[in-house]
Amino acid sequence: MKEKNNNSFLEKIKHKYRLIIMNDSTLEERLSFRLSRLNVIAVFTSFGILLFVFFLLLVGYTPLNEYVPGKASSGLYRELIAITLKTDSLEKKLLINELYLKNISAIVNGEDPISITSESSIPLSVSETEISFKKSKEDSLLRITVEAEDKISISNTEKTSGNELESILFFSPIKGVVTSKFDRKKNHFGTDIVAKKDEPIKCVYDGVVVISHWTSETGYVIGIQHENNYFSLYKHNSVLLKEEGDRVNSGEVIAIIGNSGEFSSGPHLHFELWHKGTPINPENYILF
Repeated sequence: MKEKNNNSFLEKIKHKYRLIIMNDSTLEERLSFRLSRLNVIAVFTSFGILLFVFFLLLVGYTPLNEYVPGKASSGLYRELIAITLKTDSLEKKLLINELYLKNISAIVNGEDPISITSESSIPLSVSETEISFKKSKEDSLLRITVEAEDKISISNTEKTSGNELESILFFSPIKGVVTSKFDRKKNHFGTDIVAKKDEPIKCVYDGVVVISHWTSETGYVIGIQHENNYFSLYKHNSVLLKEEGDRVNSGEVIAIIGNSGEFSSGPHLHFELWHKGTPINPENYILF
């Protein structure tokens, strides 16, 4: 009986039918199809599969995928990745700067610098772990400069030789208006010059950058050690274009004028010129 029923079912779905399309007015035969139930099932099944595949492709490779619940746009993914990378880089940079400041303080105080390998909490890359904090010529010059600022005597007994200064041609760091002059009595050891916004600041003489950092009082500061114990200092910058150890030439751009630091009341450059640990009036040798 089961075999008979199975054979009967197969015969039914394989049985051929003719579908005729006729003109209702003339009864003229227009189209004729010879079909079986199996053919109809196969056609509809194939159409359903093709429709499903088309829908998957449409959702997967067109902007419509943004409307699928739980599916974010590719642009958002890219932004999240970029933000993550920037956050990681900033965190590393802050930790490196903190360690660098500690080493600068140690070098100035005559102590041994802190080794990066001892700071196991800092996630440095391979290239960053190759940074060396051994005492160099620039470190020694920086220590001498800082010690000179702390122990400096502004008495008239220590005067700079006029012949030495007259033999040097200093380049003007910036062209502008002098708003505050050099005054030893008021402990103002430099000259304040106001200039246009984003005006570049230039090096006054060939030398090596020994200071390039930020402080809360003077903002972005850059200091350059020159030959014959000359030292120039540039304070309250908005951007520093050189780093410690860079060799700079006279007239080369080293920073951008700014208004950084608590001691600044407006965009200007505070410029200092030192010789053998003694501050000298820049206006006597430079035309601003």
